[in-house]
Amino acid sequence: MKNKIIILVFACTLFSCNPTLYIPASSDIKEQQQLLSGRKLYVDHCSSCHNLHFPKEYDTEGWKKELDKMQMKAKITEDEKQLIFEYLISQP
Repeated sequence: MKNKIIILVFACTLFSCNPTLYIPASSDIKEQQQLLSGRKLYVDHCSSCHNLHFPKEYDTEGWKKELDKMQMKAKITEDEKQLIFEYLISQP
């Protein structure tokens, strides 16, 4: 029982300190859906191999290079790559 409590406290501490990725907001419903799709693709594909980078960690050119470099490893299509890119560069 004591071990379960220690693990629970550790997990809560770990996840509560972990900042989350922003959720995009747009008044245009179609744009909102595309940005949310890009976010989901980013989380699903990229976090399966490594920790996610926050969108502000790279500029537009940096994200282009990173996505080009990782496309084959992440097994994403050109359309999926574009959605991810649009999400990553849309953060205010």
